[in-house]
Amino acid sequence: MTALFSWTYRFGTFVERRKTALLATAFLTIPLTALTLSMLAPSFGYSLFSLICHQNPDRSLHLTGALPLCSRCFGLYLGFGLAGLFTPAFSIRFSRRFLIAGIFVSLAWVGSSWIFPLLDGDDVRLALGLAVGAGLALLIKSILK
Repeated sequence: MTALFSWTYRFGTFVERRKTALLATAFLTIPLTALTLSMLAPSFGYSLFSLICHQNPDRSLHLTGALPLCSRCFGLYLGFGLAGLFTPAFSIRFSRRFLIAGIFVSLAWVGSSWIFPLLDGDDVRLALGLAVGAGLALLIKSILK
């Protein structure tokens, strides 16, 4: 391995990690902004986040009031952001098939919640949103590598 190849490889890895961290930070700002706006300016938060979420109050988490994101969207953005921040620290290779299968299992869970209403709660929606968001971040990372 030549010195030039070694340097370019290390530089490319550095740039890739910075891009991933920037993207993850952008996705983390969405749920954090929703939390902040729900406490400080709820009407502005609802109008701002109406572009990316259906905002059904029955399906939203409640702190001081209903969040401007439903629990699934909140979990999706939070999971994507957290997984995007922590994946550069790991060098584990993920199978794309495994990740896609995980996403389809979570979608099947959502589909079965219409038949079994006990599977349909805010905590389940939040957990599935976290799982799908993290899976999407890992899938995108594995495609970009």
